[in-house]
Amino acid sequence: MRQVEKGKFGSLPIRIYRVLTGRSIHGRDNVVAYTFLSIPLIYFSLFFFLPISMDFLGSLYEGPSLISEGAKFIGLGNYAKILRDQTFLSSLRATFFFMLGTTGVSVALALFLAVLLNEKLMFRGIMRSIIFFPFMTSLVIIALIWSVIYDADVGLLNWLFIKVGLPPQGWISDPNTALISMVIMSIWWETGYNMVIFLAGLQGIPQEYYDAASVDGANALQSFRYVTLPLLAPATFFVVIISFFNSCQAFIQPYVLTQGGPSQATNLAVFNIYNVAFLHLRLGEASAMAFFIFLIVLLVTATLFRFWRTEVEY
Repeated sequence: MRQVEKGKFGSLPIRIYRVLTGRSIHGRDNVVAYTFLSIPLIYFSLFFFLPISMDFLGSLYEGPSLISEGAKFIGLGNYAKILRDQTFLSSLRATFFFMLGTTGVSVALALFLAVLLNEKLMFRGIMRSIIFFPFMTSLVIIALIWSVIYDADVGLLNWLFIKVGLPPQGWISDPNTALISMVIMSIWWETGYNMVIFLAGLQGIPQEYYDAASVDGANALQSFRYVTLPLLAPATFFVVIISFFNSCQAFIQPYVLTQGGPSQATNLAVFNIYNVAFLHLRLGEASAMAFFIFLIVLLVTATLFRFWRTEVEY
């Protein structure tokens, strides 16, 4: 058994198998364990590692496609092109501000709502469901609804503005407000999901910690600062990572609401890759853009994993 656990693949798969099945590894069970663990390995290989590898390979060629007769190997030439492409650089800036606004506000708002609705309030179950409901709805439908709300002529927001004596706004037709309007819609869509994660984290905090803080003279704000926030660190980390991923991959929002306009104000990175690949048929450059963004996301995620402390001891 000791030889099996210290075999070629290390002891981690053995420990995973033991936790999931409650059985120890003996002889032929080694085959069962690795067969069992091969399912997620095959999944990630087919739908994660292989596409990324093909994308990087495609970024090294110039032509309509990697398998076409006109494909020409140019090495890192596509990367040099995209770093001089002002449209691509503009899409990165728009994506950064979109990510900053969506992630920052939705995480903070979700935490506030989770703390509020974790208390014994009347109709809190109904309020939780109402807040979570947008995330259960297709993002395409959400975007279509908000496109009507933002309409400059018949939209609900401008109707309300006129009723209170304010001038109507071109919410998604004005370059100054289009990206902000898209951020607001995205916050409304994903806050409910983040709130549910925070609620799960809050309900996992033992009441004894709050009782001890109360005995030590801590008020509600101090209990939140020194008990709730540290113990919510794992949930906060998860919510930030998921919200960051959603923002970096945003495509439906600009596709349905603005088509990347006006004046490329909402031309987010993934939508720009779509245009370069399928409208302009520059697949090598599109592959380079996709792989470049993958590297940025990988770097940011690795940095968060390295420096964000999620384990708390009391």
